[in-house]
Amino acid sequence: MPDLSEFPSASAKDTLAFCWEQVEGNKRQLVTSWIVMILAVVMADIVCPLIFASILSHVASLDLHRATGEWHTFGPLLLSYAVAGLIAMGLWRIAGWLEWGACVRAFAKGLNQGYEHLLKLSYRWHMDHPAGEVISSLSNFSWAFVEMVDVASWGLLPVAVVVLSAIGVLTVFAWPAALALLVMVAGFVFVLSRRLSLVRVASQVFEDHHSKAVGVVADTVTNLMAVRTAASELQERRRVDNLMRQSVAADLRARSIFMRTQLQLEASIVVGTLLALVAGTTMAVHHWASTAALYLILYYSAQVALNLQQSFEHLRSFVRSLGRAAKFTAIAREEVEITDDPAATCLHVPRGRVEFRRVDFGYHRHGPLFDSLTLSITPGEHVALVGPSGSGKSTLSKLLLRLMDVDGGQIVVDGQDIRAVTLASLRRHVSYVAQEPQLLHRSIAENICYATGGGDPDEWGEAPVIIDYDLVHEVGRAAHVEEFVCGLPDRYDTIVGERGLKLSGGQRQRVAIAQAMAKNAPILVLDEATSALDSESEQLVQEALWRLMEESTALVIAHRLSTIARMDRIVVLDRGKIVEEGTHRDLLHNGEVGMYGRLWRHQSGGFLVA
Repeated sequence: MPDLSEFPSASAKDTLAFCWEQVEGNKRQLVTSWIVMILAVVMADIVCPLIFASILSHVASLDLHRATGEWHTFGPLLLSYAVAGLIAMGLWRIAGWLEWGACVRAFAKGLNQGYEHLLKLSYRWHMDHPAGEVISSLSNFSWAFVEMVDVASWGLLPVAVVVLSAIGVLTVFAWPAALALLVMVAGFVFVLSRRLSLVRVASQVFEDHHSKAVGVVADTVTNLMAVRTAASELQERRRVDNLMRQSVAADLRARSIFMRTQLQLEASIVVGTLLALVAGTTMAVHHWASTAALYLILYYSAQVALNLQQSFEHLRSFVRSLGRAAKFTAIAREEVEITDDPAATCLHVPRGRVEFRRVDFGYHRHGPLFDSLTLSITPGEHVALVGPSGSGKSTLSKLLLRLMDVDGGQIVVDGQDIRAVTLASLRRHVSYVAQEPQLLHRSIAENICYATGGGDPDEWGEAPVIIDYDLVHEVGRAAHVEEFVCGLPDRYDTIVGERGLKLSGGQRQRVAIAQAMAKNAPILVLDEATSALDSESEQLVQEALWRLMEESTALVIAHRLSTIARMDRIVVLDRGKIVEEGTHRDLLHNGEVGMYGRLWRHQSGGFLVA
């Protein structure tokens, strides 16, 4: 699990810019909602108070002896007040509808684009970052984005309009009171400018600790079998408990900073309100202000004080949401390492020749692995890669699939540099069976047909995998999936569970081989594809593998002697270099002198010791 510095968060500026990018396509609707909202605030906090003040002014000037016959004056004012209130209510509803529509569409766009970006990030990046924390960051970003828009629209924007409206109206009717409110606002802004960054940093630290704790929980739940077989439940509970303690401590520190900031802000509000009331009282005592002006002073002093007090709560929510969004923003700003060239064309594989031409590659933390490695595989040839662990066998297969890119040299398929073709077309022409096959939490039939291509999106935008049951049964029999499927309640429609864990290792491997058969690609990569099979299953599947390889150019990483001995050519790797190559018979002529001979001498249980 990386420490916090290995999983950094984006700056507030970058996070806000990224969130605004998600609104693209909905900006007009969102801005319209803000304009309508401003009009609603103006109606509610300028027009309605002015009408009410006018009513008070007329009441104060009434002749006690002529109280009747005044409805011609009050009637229109009362009607105007009612109409203004109704218009304000209507505008609030319209603004809410527009804002929420733009917000949820932007939310969906942000989630989709975030998921798309995660799919594009390289194999190497995903190896360096825990999936649990990555998923937690995406989930947190999605809801934090919605909360930020909501707080900005319903909290901060109305506060700004109320404060500016109050100062504007009082400047006309009672400028000393307006000056007092300006002092209040200036004090509030001064304290906020000094303290808000502290609140933001404290909130960010809490979110970092919380995200890390969630990531550990996701990691242990995903690998629950490893935890249980190691009897490490107590250890993991203590680890999560310690992380949550750190999270709580960070939250309490943030709360302490928030409380101290709130006290300072409230002090500035109290002083400003007192000044406004002093100004209003002085004007009333000296008859410098009318009844209407005095009402406006009292009303706006209370409104501005209340709104400023609430605004800090809004700001705190906004800042916390900003912290939640910052981690995924940093991920979204990660440069995609493996991309299609703008001029990329589709790969065509009429023959299936694969060439590694003077390939250079290294895992940056560990220095270079391959230095000018050259290997050519002719069409239809079956080549085995053997060698000690860490010699580069699996790395070659990942480079062929462009899960990682070479640092130098070329990988060429039928004369086409794989960096000059689209990733999708490259991977459609390569079937890959891994040592530990990864199945999706779907049915066996869906997993078998997964690589054959999906259908057109339906009315809900989904692109389901089209299941060809004739093909499923055909490859199921060939890969000996049929044998264990017959004993399952839903046969090929049985759900395999997360990562296929409802099936045994050998069953998962046979499903993966059936998937490769269904894909029927001209190039085949087997990365120790029979390692999880028992002897009986291995014998059954070997026949299927040879049928699968008949029409393919095959690159096989294997320790099974029965597989290696039948290969057209065996390439022996050691520390990223080809040290031997030839047929099984040729390599054994070197006796114990060559590496292959030594590996063969140390064979155990039908495997080469690697």
